[in-house]
Amino acid sequence: MTSKPLTATDRLRIKLAGLRSAGVSTMYQDVDLAIRFVANFPEGWPSEAELEGQTDAALFGDQASRVSAAKQRVIESGTPEKLEILRDAEQDPHWFLLKMAPDINASGVTVGIFTTILDIDDVKYREAVLKTLLRELSHRSKNLLAMIQSIASQTARSSEDLPEFLYSFRNRIQSMAQSQDLVTASDWRGAGLFALTKSQLQPLFGELPPAFKLVGQDSYLTPNAALHLGLALHELAIDSLARGALGPAGGMVELASEERANEQNEPRLIVTWTETFAKPLTELESPSNHHPGFSGSVLGRVVPQALLASVHHETKKEQMIYQLTIPESQYEVGSRR
Repeated sequence: MTSKPLTATDRLRIKLAGLRSAGVSTMYQDVDLAIRFVANFPEGWPSEAELEGQTDAALFGDQASRVSAAKQRVIESGTPEKLEILRDAEQDPHWFLLKMAPDINASGVTVGIFTTILDIDDVKYREAVLKTLLRELSHRSKNLLAMIQSIASQTARSSEDLPEFLYSFRNRIQSMAQSQDLVTASDWRGAGLFALTKSQLQPLFGELPPAFKLVGQDSYLTPNAALHLGLALHELAIDSLARGALGPAGGMVELASEERANEQNEPRLIVTWTETFAKPLTELESPSNHHPGFSGSVLGRVVPQALLASVHHETKKEQMIYQLTIPESQYEVGSRR
């Protein structure tokens, strides 16, 4: 069966369908910028009959003066131009790219102007998201560098010699890297408390030791909370391994998480690290007495301030408790995520 040849009308219809699927519209104006032809305009735009003889003001509202000025330059210079506009900025904002080219006759005289209109709203949205991400990345990078500088200076003050400084500093930077990996893997949304805890203990023990338990309600921490709480967990684990329940004192360690309301009925996340010693500690063996420098500063001042949290830190012969009460701005529980 032989198909009929396509007519000129058929070919035009096919071309317009292709333009429509690509989000491309066209229009033609004379040298006075009166509209003579439009095709494939978006839904909701005026029709060709409504626009016949009208100017750019009928299409582009408060952007009309910019559009008309650009088209006038094209007519006068004979050089194509491009212009990005935000149409209906107050009601239904949408970005378009206008590509304007002169219609020059055989005598070299400009007799009109062609305008191709492309929908670039998705492109502009991606650009805005990228700019936001870059600003956020810059902000977080500065925060990380400030944390590293603080860790370096405070570790140096609490170290007796260079080997001790290098050992402690490398471990603390590794702790930050573990937390940062979780934050990055979540597209900068944050990290789960239990996953964060496991990431801090894994370099020291491999799998969680039998003497360590995670109990209660897992919560999702903001990036800031994850980085700082990760550092606190690292210091607690190192002290416990050196002198506490995960080391010579023996016993059990429990990290408990629970959301409770305060007296103003505001949600708070209570994170408690509890060490119960099998061997009672002497005063000199107490973990809180061995690192009054960096560790004490991190646990007692740096982390609580960064998380806007209150802290309770108590060491007895049989038990050590470190507890943070964290405001809702720093976390989400599973039921609200």
